[in-house]
Amino acid sequence: MDAKYYLDIRVIESSDDTDLKLGHIRNQIYTVIHGAFRKLPAHYALAVEISDKLKAKQELFEKKYGHSAKPNFDILRIFTEKQDELDQLIEAIKGHWKIRDYAVLSGVLTVPTAKVSAWKSYRRFRIPTLKAERTQLTIASTPLRDRRLRTAKDMPYFKVISQSTGQGFTVIIDVQDSENAGYGMPDSYGLARKESPFALPVF
Repeated sequence: MDAKYYLDIRVIESSDDTDLKLGHIRNQIYTVIHGAFRKLPAHYALAVEISDKLKAKQELFEKKYGHSAKPNFDILRIFTEKQDELDQLIEAIKGHWKIRDYAVLSGVLTVPTAKVSAWKSYRRFRIPTLKAERTQLTIASTPLRDRRLRTAKDMPYFKVISQSTGQGFTVIIDVQDSENAGYGMPDSYGLARKESPFALPVF
């Protein structure tokens, strides 16, 4: 994945409706975006970021309560190799009321290669179902599902409604440091796969 262009979609929390908090709105917006990803698979790569505004809000929380707020994010940063792919994405999602009312789109921007300070790989973190649990247990061991649930506790995630089945599921994102971009391509969630790894620039 050669990430040359990017689009920032900043999620705006509703100020007048307690049912529309940041996480809930973010899930809905990602569901819209994922639907667009599926129409042009392997072209869109997703990173999650935190805005200066949300960062300041979390710092105030820490000062007030003496401990850190639960990790959160409000920017979905989408990378592509070609500018027109982001143009197509914007055209596909901009008319949706959730995007119009609860998101700010940056427009297509060029990755500032001179400012790239690191690389991160965003991969889907899977938790086995109880039925699929395959761990051979001893008295002292903990099931794989329980271990992964603990590990995933502080990872970014989306709750998504499948457009084909109507069922809900969670997409948990494992963010890993990487030495370089790699050559893999994103899946339909915009994430790297174990068999097709790649990383995105941090700037």
